[in-house]
Amino acid sequence: MDLTAGENTPHGCLCVNSVHARGPDAHTVRQDAIAVRKAGEAALRRRLEQAADLPSRYEPAALAALVHTISDGIAVQAAAGRSHDELRQVVDLALRALLD
Repeated sequence: MDLTAGENTPHGCLCVNSVHARGPDAHTVRQDAIAVRKAGEAALRRRLEQAADLPSRYEPAALAALVHTISDGIAVQAAAGRSHDELRQVVDLALRALLD
């Protein structure tokens, strides 16, 4: 959360914002941002596949997608002005839900 909504960082995420870029010249930037996001998700999936303590009910690819979706949502909400405390509550709830 601190990377996209930290107290001392710009709110939002360049990759998340770039994916929504429009206009005739934005296609390449958009494709590059999508590639970066996919690479990050794939790296997390590979790491989760190696986690010996990952509960068997979690499928690494789906869990990696969930983590990235939550992270992207936090970035969007931060850019829209959601407070650090509000975002922290969302993160805490998401983590509790995952651990149940």
